[in-house]
Amino acid sequence: MNVNYYDTFILVAEDSKADHGEFPSVKRPKKTIGEIQFELLNGNDYKYTQEEVLFETHMLHKNIPETAREAEKEAFWGKSQACMRTSPLGKRYGWGLHFNQDGYVKLVAVESPEYRELANREDLNVTRAMKSKR
Repeated sequence: MNVNYYDTFILVAEDSKADHGEFPSVKRPKKTIGEIQFELLNGNDYKYTQEEVLFETHMLHKNIPETAREAEKEAFWGKSQACMRTSPLGKRYGWGLHFNQDGYVKLVAVESPEYRELANREDLNVTRAMKSKR
């Protein structure tokens, strides 16, 4: 199963109030999905695919032991999963997501020149993160 994006840029959500890329930090004992995804992606440009981010986030958020990885992977991908367009990074925290031709992702802050450049590239599929409200 391949649910990765290729040559795609996900803009921040239309209803996002973020005017710059923020570090998600909620200061709770258990990390949020946004915090986990940010920690995975920040400083790791083009290291992970969407599939890897979604599954690693699941493993960390649910505190699933490494010994259960393979069985959990089968169960996780056995049902449909929300894509990175639903990530809090693009909905709330001001981060665009650029997926290169090989499907690997990089965070791009909404206020950056790189964000503006990627948003206007004609050779990319450009879409938006999902709105927070209907």
